[in-house]
Amino acid sequence: MRKYSLPDDFVDKLRSQADIVSIIAEYVPLKQKGRNYWGCCPFHQEKTPSFSVAPEKNFFYCYGCQAGGDVFRFLMKIENIGFVDSIKLLAQKLAVPVPEKEQSETERAREKEREEILRANELARDFYSACMTKSALGINALAYLTGRGLSVDQAQEFRLGFAPDDWDKCATALQKRGISADILVKAGLAIPRPQSGVYDRFRNRIMFPIEDIRGRVIGFGGRVMDDTQPKYLNSPETPVFNKRKLLFNIARAYRAIKQAGFAVVVEGYMDAIALASNGIDNVVASLGTAFTPEQARMLLHYAPEIVFAYDSDSAGQNATLRALSIVRSSGAVVRIASFPDGKDPDEVLRKYGPQLVRERITAAAGLLEYQMEQALSGVDYSDLAGKVTVVGRAVPYLALADNLVEVDTHIARLAEKLAIDENSIRGELRRARGENSQQRPVAVQVKRGADSKLTGAEEIVLRQALEQPESVQSIRSQLSPELFQPGSRRKLAEAIWRSYSDGIPASPLDLLQSLDEDTAKFLSRLTMQEDQGPEKDQALGDSIRIILLAKLNEEYEAHRMQADEMLRQGDLNYVQELKNAQRILTKISDLAKSPG
Repeated sequence: MRKYSLPDDFVDKLRSQADIVSIIAEYVPLKQKGRNYWGCCPFHQEKTPSFSVAPEKNFFYCYGCQAGGDVFRFLMKIENIGFVDSIKLLAQKLAVPVPEKEQSETERAREKEREEILRANELARDFYSACMTKSALGINALAYLTGRGLSVDQAQEFRLGFAPDDWDKCATALQKRGISADILVKAGLAIPRPQSGVYDRFRNRIMFPIEDIRGRVIGFGGRVMDDTQPKYLNSPETPVFNKRKLLFNIARAYRAIKQAGFAVVVEGYMDAIALASNGIDNVVASLGTAFTPEQARMLLHYAPEIVFAYDSDSAGQNATLRALSIVRSSGAVVRIASFPDGKDPDEVLRKYGPQLVRERITAAAGLLEYQMEQALSGVDYSDLAGKVTVVGRAVPYLALADNLVEVDTHIARLAEKLAIDENSIRGELRRARGENSQQRPVAVQVKRGADSKLTGAEEIVLRQALEQPESVQSIRSQLSPELFQPGSRRKLAEAIWRSYSDGIPASPLDLLQSLDEDTAKFLSRLTMQEDQGPEKDQALGDSIRIILLAKLNEEYEAHRMQADEMLRQGDLNYVQELKNAQRILTKISDLAKSPG
């Protein structure tokens, strides 16, 4: 079958023909209430309907879990598919032919190769599974798994298999099914012989099929049953397999991750299978390598929190610390579960039962708390040398932490535990941050809090820009996106401002396609709100003034605090900082007196 790419203008035409209520009603029972339709959200459990569909605006929004968007976003989320596939699915539902553009010869060849590799992997999975469960070849492998607490049914559920201790048994079997030697090599299932032919990459190993989010087999992990090295052997990089972007068990776990609000990450395949088989369904495993930013981003697509449940021995703790350094900048809420006796989750589950594992996951420590525990671990801090060692370990973690209240709390706890003055730790912390109080004052920055008045003003301005495109030019002349609070508000402002700079203000539906998930949710909520009423022009002027005043107040407070810090340190330049603060205060006064 020929493969094609979609023309750019087809999305708008298809959306205009779709009845969003009818499409969503195929998945969610809806009842009309006023102008909108309501039902129980399909993306989280609820008894009282909070899921609303607005046919006039072509948007949906859940007031419970904040899921929102247009008909394409709904199909992507409910079917777990990508944007292009959502377009094709909607076209199919509407019986609309897709006017596709033919791909190049190179693109068609690449797509055909990917399909053949996926077919080879699927056949290989079936071959390995049959070798273990339907052949005498896998007796020892099956005995090994049952000895690790896994039942035959569980092994079959996860499609585990066995690669025979033979040079080319898998390659021969797949070639008889029409898979070429070239595809076997490109799939990572075989290795070329020096002269001619191929031999199996995986031999005498228990085989773990690795699936993508759609449940397609894209690679394998093979584990030995003795002390042979390497203990684990993964598929090499292929056109469909990139271990940095994959997580074992993600196809089974992603719905449970959404439901639980967090993902549990373990080190090994057996850990993931053991936990999933005992009711901890939101578990995934990294593929025998360090946790990667790509894996973090994948999990954050489904939940904001990640709980690491690596082995509690020294190697596992080191792996945890490496993983934490990766995810720290991703924006995830990170917690770390610890287990007794330095065991991995699988061992703990078999020895103590699943309830203890669940309790340890629930009680998992926060990131900085875990790091402070590691700083103290294994050190005799009864003498001066030990205290210095602990502080040296702890300070780099404290220096990277963002929450000042949390940092202060842990400094106090650490000082009490080490029986030293807090100022000793704070001095080392200032040095680690590159601060020297004897040479220059500490730079003072003020962050705007989540002020409800400012938040309301920003929403009024953004809604006006969305509902009245003719007002965007006036708004842009007075405000810039940088004046909005960071996050979804600023990103939406940037998108609106950017679309207008191109000469045509974008509609909410047009903007939606370029927004990340959180900003799309925010846009959906604004779009679904009721009209602002007859006084909206006055409300817009007042809101613009509130935003400008918030920025000036922020600048004033920064200069005032800087002056206080300089005065405390004996820096005579504090006088100039006070003048700067007074100048801004005058601006604030003038703006506050100006008519709305």
